[in-house]
Amino acid sequence: ASFLAPLVYAVAARTAPAGRAAVHDLQARYGRTYLSFGLLVVVLAGAYLATDRDLWAEPWVSGPLLIAIVIGGIGGGYLGPRERRLVELAERDDGEYRRVVGQARAASLAVSGLVLVAIFVMVTKPGA
Repeated sequence: ASFLAPLVYAVAARTAPAGRAAVHDLQARYGRTYLSFGLLVVVLAGAYLATDRDLWAEPWVSGPLLIAIVIGGIGGGYLGPRERRLVELAERDDGEYRRVVGQARAASLAVSGLVLVAIFVMVTKPGA
């Protein structure tokens, strides 16, 4: 889902202003409910497995868990407020809407990049 977010922002920016609010509202609700819960499950399960197998010293374990926590911070502290602001700005087609949608799209691209880095580190296991 995190890989689709930049596409959703791009499509919403080109959609008629009347339909944008629904798209941004759905995206904000989805992020608050499913993505937040899913990320919490990933972090807790990863922490449990790392503790159970005594793997905290391995960079391919601690690095991706740190990345997951950073992703949660970006989602809750940066993307969430912008998604709520986009719902408010959706019916306007002005510079502020374009600026906020650009910020949200850039942040979602950064999150996608962090997901790819975490996957790469877990698969290649550097230092193992």
